[in-house]
Amino acid sequence: MELPVKINICPIVDAVMEIRFNAKVHSNAIFGMIYSNLRHDYQDVEKLPILQLPEQLRDSDSTFKFKPQYKIKSESGYTVQIGPNVVIIGSEIPYSGWNNFKEKISEILKSIFNSDMGIVVNRLGLRYINFFELDALERINLEISVNSPLKLESPTIIRTSVPLNGYSNNLQLANGVERLVKDNSLNGSIIDIDTYKEYVDTSFENDYMSEIERAHSVEKELFFSLLKPEFLQELKPEYD
Repeated sequence: MELPVKINICPIVDAVMEIRFNAKVHSNAIFGMIYSNLRHDYQDVEKLPILQLPEQLRDSDSTFKFKPQYKIKSESGYTVQIGPNVVIIGSEIPYSGWNNFKEKISEILKSIFNSDMGIVVNRLGLRYINFFELDALERINLEISVNSPLKLESPTIIRTSVPLNGYSNNLQLANGVERLVKDNSLNGSIIDIDTYKEYVDTSFENDYMSEIERAHSVEKELFFSLLKPEFLQELKPEYD
């Protein structure tokens, strides 16, 4: 299948890249060491609600291990969320394209891996949430049958896992979704793909941008494979 270089009617409302890691330095030092390298461009600092919990509780409950504690933002709209074992980089929205996002990811990760934190990544995640002001479930390559095909009335939520090319993909499809934009409420549907890979060695650090590029290719292939040809044409694709 030939994939578009881009679609001119871009449905992306959220795009994030996440790494989960272990580090050699104390967990309390992580934010300061990362922020010291990014503070010139990310001067807007926000403490996240998890910091209101007692430190002993955060350290003893595994559900908090990969929760960010701080969020920093650049004037251009990029965000970085930081926790003792996680960094989440968010793209500006409206989404300006993979090349711009990838460049920002590379810049941030380079500063992190060049530090003295001794970070070893154990999970990479790349997640895109797409919102459509229509019922996308009627326009995608999906069929659910119980004796005969079912019509997916609104609201419908479907969650499943899709393996593809060495990566796992948490796929969520939903219609009857409400999205708030400023003071307006929009009704529609979402295609939410979280592409991830887990690591048991240092292979991510050795070639991290290639790993991220492959994750993006997998996510992109899965997304476009879902769209029926006539739906794809409505989004005005461009090809090489």
